Amino acid sequence: MTAILDDIRRLDAAHARGELSAVDLAAEKAKLFEAIPDADDVYVATPAREPPRRTQSRLGQTLLLCIFVLTLCAGATMLLTGDLMLAMTLSVTVLAALTVALFRQLDDG
Repeated sequence: MTAILDDIRRLDAAHARGELSAVDLAAEKAKLFEAIPDADDVYVATPAREPPRRTQSRLGQTLLLCIFVLTLCAGATMLLTGDLMLAMTLSVTVLAALTVALFRQLDDG
């Protein structure tokens, strides 16, 4: 494409110097433009891409497990001690440990 633009500039300069008439300039430009292939005629083969693989996220299962363990810890502590503050403290501690484990699993996966 750059070569064609250079040829057009060369023809325009020749026309400006009086070496080419307007009719000859138009004829030469028409020849150059006919030499350019149409975009529909040019075929560039592109390799086929694989669709992205869907990885199954286990985040939902892990969160459900966290809620189950949290409920189990709070319930067991309430049954054994009867102390609500102790049950909530244990539940929050277990929740923090499970959250750390979940983030580590997400970083590794």
